[in-house]
Amino acid sequence: MSDTKPTSRSPLLAGPGAKALIVAVLVLAFLIPLSLVQGIVEARRSTREQAELSIIDPAGGRPSLFGPFLVIPYELRKNKELIEGELLILPDNLSLVSTLKAEERKRGIFSATVLDAEVAIAGTLTASAADAAPYGARLRWDLARLVFELPDLRSLAETPKLTWAGRQLALHPDARGGRAYDKAISTKAPIAPGEIVAFTASLKLRGGRSLSFLEPAGSVVASISGSWPEPSFFGYSAPTERSVSEKAFTARWYLPESSQGLPRVFDGSGVERGKLTEAAFGVELLGGVDAYDMAWRATRYGILFIIVPFAVLFLFELLSRSRVHPVQYLLIGLANCLFYLLLLSLSEIIGFAWAYAIAAAVCALLSGAYARTALRARKALFMFPALGLLYAYLYVVLSSEDYALLLGSLGLLALLAAAMAATRKIDWYGSRNKEASL
Repeated sequence: MSDTKPTSRSPLLAGPGAKALIVAVLVLAFLIPLSLVQGIVEARRSTREQAELSIIDPAGGRPSLFGPFLVIPYELRKNKELIEGELLILPDNLSLVSTLKAEERKRGIFSATVLDAEVAIAGTLTASAADAAPYGARLRWDLARLVFELPDLRSLAETPKLTWAGRQLALHPDARGGRAYDKAISTKAPIAPGEIVAFTASLKLRGGRSLSFLEPAGSVVASISGSWPEPSFFGYSAPTERSVSEKAFTARWYLPESSQGLPRVFDGSGVERGKLTEAAFGVELLGGVDAYDMAWRATRYGILFIIVPFAVLFLFELLSRSRVHPVQYLLIGLANCLFYLLLLSLSEIIGFAWAYAIAAAVCALLSGAYARTALRARKALFMFPALGLLYAYLYVVLSSEDYALLLGSLGLLALLAAAMAATRKIDWYGSRNKEASL
């Protein structure tokens, strides 16, 4: 008679370790729906950007101005070949004073910032180009023209006014295009070699989101003031002075000639278009908290909102006689995944802060109520304050961008320490229960 020993299950698979492995697999599986949520956030962001463009583009896009500057054509004969080019002469000094008015315009649930700006320009320009001209070139001073460049001529709200050496000159579209931007307006500017000319101009620009100027040479003093509470100053140089209140702002730039990136006179064919635009500076009109950026950042912490409720359920399961089915874990996880969709959809209508508060309260209450039913114990309602604190913690992290990494690291450390403390006496192999049954 042969002795047969019953096949024994591994203690790891028989004890609480088995459930821990199942929970860990479920946590990893939730990376898939979280990635899908991130995709939805990106898609809605793209839809918002298209809606903004549909409002801003017809108004002239993002207005920017390069100029005025003088263009002198030249001819050069080399090996019986006629070479044509143009010299650009930038002002010796330039003053730009701009006042803008901004407002929000809506298209459906989306909105965009549009602006109207009045720009007053004054300066002087010296017609000295001999040193920059190629050797042997013939300068065509009789064809000199004064040029302004813009990304889009639709940003001109009305015909610009120009006074050149005391004379009123009319500006017209320039079919030659531009060197910094795609479009240009110009006028024939009478000038003689060595002459110093004073000029003034006034323009009314329109568009959306931002206003910038491109003045890469000479001594430049510029100021922008407007009725907008959240300006962001950008570009080649930061403002030397700025003042921002709840309803308006004022900023002033001073760029001495010694800090500029280009000489005052240069050959237009030797400068790349992208190189010129690097010297632009201006103001961007922010629209408050960007709900899509905040929602996308929140999804990066999404795995925490799966781990924490799962950990709470698992600890209650270990410390009580109740048992939670993996399907119940799954439903709790899905409830917390839906937090991000609820947050995103509400933030498009009522703003991020209120949307976050409502979505967090709904999902924490739903998870707490379901945990109470699953565990059949009132202690399971601890899920509600636990998730409430977690959502509040995440909001603090999202609102403090500069310290987000530090706060996130400290939060993870605190959660790990709490998990270690709560599970320090757990018999993961289930060996004690096995020995008690023998």
